[in-house]
Amino acid sequence: MTAAKEGRLSARSIFSEMWLVYRRHWRFLVPAAVVILIPQAVTDGILEGFHVEHIRSLVDVATLGVAVLTAAVNLMGQVVYSGLTAAAVVDWRAGRPLPPTAVLIRTMPIGRLIVLDIVVTLAVAVGFVLLIIPGLIVLTYLAPSAPVLKLEHLTVRQAIRRSVQLVRGRARQVFVIGVGVVLLTELAVQLVALPFNDASVGVLAGVNLIAEGIFQPIEGLALALIAIHLLELHGEAPAPDVMARALVAQHD
Repeated sequence: MTAAKEGRLSARSIFSEMWLVYRRHWRFLVPAAVVILIPQAVTDGILEGFHVEHIRSLVDVATLGVAVLTAAVNLMGQVVYSGLTAAAVVDWRAGRPLPPTAVLIRTMPIGRLIVLDIVVTLAVAVGFVLLIIPGLIVLTYLAPSAPVLKLEHLTVRQAIRRSVQLVRGRARQVFVIGVGVVLLTELAVQLVALPFNDASVGVLAGVNLIAEGIFQPIEGLALALIAIHLLELHGEAPAPDVMARALVAQHD
């Protein structure tokens, strides 16, 4: 790929692929996001219903600090979902249809992804508590961890170590593409929900769920593509058809 020859991540290539995969598999990606993120949407609705949204006003969310904080709060669930988006990316690249949902779910290393989800969320949250910059650094180096765990059938510790290894030397590019997408999509979700801040908890939860269902696939696809492009840059990515077969060959 062009990005591999240039020795750098190509934002144009990643965003182009992201759009193509979204367009082809949105009937799978959007409903899956809705189901996985129901707890998050309900929690957001309750918090906003109790007027915690004052820290998410239009002025506040427009600032980088609050956008980063919002990304940290909403990170729970993203890591699990990125395993599904990784499958969509791999099958699209191999020119194969997605396996039946039941088969795909059975191949998901749910236990490891949940543990990784918790570890990443806590690490980023601690970084944000200390200062914004450490949180962004942690988020950058762990951004590809869930797709890598799924693609290479790793343990949680191996996935974290592998993610850091792949990002090292290209952290600025991963930050601009990956973290940038996370922050922008989370900001978009908040802006969609903003006009409904005075609505009931149920309405707020519903709006959050719809917004997350639309925008969460963008985050997941971007992180999955970053992971695959990094593997290619290191010369360690299997051929697309080999990677697609491997996705359904192993599971917990």
